[in-house]
Amino acid sequence: MIVSGKSMQSIADEIIYPFLNNLVRSDDESEAREALSIIKILADKGAERKNLLGLQKALCHKNRNIACTSLDILRKSSPIAGKMIEVNIDVWKSMFPFFCERTLAASPGVALDSLKILDTLIDHNIVGDYKDLQKALLHENDNVANLALDALRKIAGLTTESRVEKVKQQQIQEMPTPKEDEVRNPFIKVLIKNPKYVEKIKEIKSRYKTE
Repeated sequence: MIVSGKSMQSIADEIIYPFLNNLVRSDDESEAREALSIIKILADKGAERKNLLGLQKALCHKNRNIACTSLDILRKSSPIAGKMIEVNIDVWKSMFPFFCERTLAASPGVALDSLKILDTLIDHNIVGDYKDLQKALLHENDNVANLALDALRKIAGLTTESRVEKVKQQQIQEMPTPKEDEVRNPFIKVLIKNPKYVEKIKEIKSRYKTE
């Protein structure tokens, strides 16, 4: 997936918010509640009301608690257009397990959309707990299983790069940098123990001294 030059905010607008808006209207009440909990966090962190349009349709959800929770979030979310508050990267990282868990959904559409989001987060070096993503390797849908494998390979690559970078940093920090005194002191000690060298240096210096 090409995400070059795109901020997390634009990525969220294009794929994450639409995914959550669809999920919150699901007839599966547990699925809708999980999506609501994620949306509530995003609303608390600055997501604008225009990104939470799915909540308006969820007001008619057959589950009264889901409808009431949707109404509460809508009341608290900001109606101010263009306030442009970026959701913190750590928030997206904390939601990584949720999207991994969604890859286990029986619906291939939900699972594939979740993998699309995970792929984008990984491309932005945002990775959280991914144990459920490993379970998706056994998904009955071959496309889901194959894309889960690709995502896990990407994560493994990021982990390897991170380890290599840490090793390099440690090597740089542990490598002793010779100080001027450490280089000069052995020379001075030789001169102190051998005064004749001092005289020889003075002689050479005077020989090449310009008038």
